[in-house]
Amino acid sequence: MKVLEIPLRIGRLGVVLSCLVCPWGALDAVTRGAEYPPLTGTGNGPADLVLIYQGALDRLAWTSEELQSYVTYRDVRSGRERWLFDGFLFLEFRDGRGARYIGQIEGRSATRADWTWLADRLFARGVAIDALDKAIQATSSRIGWPARQRQVFLGLPEPVIHQKDWGDLDGRSLDFDLPEDRLAATMWYVQEALRRWRARAPAHLQLQGFYWVAEDASDSRSILPRVAELVHREGGELIWIPYWRSPQAASWRALGFDRAYLQPNHFFRPAIPDSRLDEACAAARASGMGLEVEFDGRALSDEAYRPRMGVYLARFGAAGALAAAPLAWYEGGGAILRMATTSEPSTRRLYDDLARVVMARQSRADAIVRARTRKR
Repeated sequence: MKVLEIPLRIGRLGVVLSCLVCPWGALDAVTRGAEYPPLTGTGNGPADLVLIYQGALDRLAWTSEELQSYVTYRDVRSGRERWLFDGFLFLEFRDGRGARYIGQIEGRSATRADWTWLADRLFARGVAIDALDKAIQATSSRIGWPARQRQVFLGLPEPVIHQKDWGDLDGRSLDFDLPEDRLAATMWYVQEALRRWRARAPAHLQLQGFYWVAEDASDSRSILPRVAELVHREGGELIWIPYWRSPQAASWRALGFDRAYLQPNHFFRPAIPDSRLDEACAAARASGMGLEVEFDGRALSDEAYRPRMGVYLARFGAAGALAAAPLAWYEGGGAILRMATTSEPSTRRLYDDLARVVMARQSRADAIVRARTRKR
């Protein structure tokens, strides 16, 4: 009987969580009667989608070197290198200059010029999309191509309701009190991103679709089904990652999204009990959603937060999500890079353990896709 064994060390004592030892044959039993979406979605989507915050002036530039620890995992003892995350979500909600790309935070609402500036940074030579493509090309020359092409989703700025100064489009000043104008601005950005993607022509990446950056759909539920139609018309998917108890989260399909992941929002406050993760798994299963794993740099340096990263994986494992559900991975903008490049052994072990989880899930996703291909 083949076994998926994922040892996880939590805290300074390195306790191994045996609850994540699961026979491959039991994975189907975990899925039966549950309502997590399939590991790779209804098609061949990513099993493990890592969030790359890119654009704001205080973010990482995301060169090929900085992205490498997300593209592959290299075992420091054996030297063996293996593919890691199969999906990359490039997103931003602020620019570091005072502008916001969603309505939920403070700041002035971004204008057309700010949206253009964001696209400039996303498609700049040597960073972000271009850097990821080059990292995958270079890696493939060393270890061969991955079983499945690496996929990219691009964040969509929210046309903030009531904004009057976004700018002109087709000779007319847009007014975001009007749904048609909000839709027009969003579609302009989709077309602009697609134009730039074609111009950059990343040969080793698949543009899978777009991500609605606003985590609360209250102000945009009237336009989202039409946004989805427009994205679908271009051959893409529209995805979403709402926060815990976000309004309309359970109605994500009615809003037009093709897939959604639920944020448990457990990591960020030590006072939140671990049972939140059980609740999140139950809510995701009931709504047909994936889940988000959440941690940031505090897991590396703060003993109050370090154990919380492993608890996600333990509780997700116990609830069947680790084996069966697609996951989004929030790491705060560079935590994985710091884990991978540290000289501190206990911090490096966090990366080793995380990578083992992702690689096991990737092996499962590869097998699922191969099986689907054989049946055609």
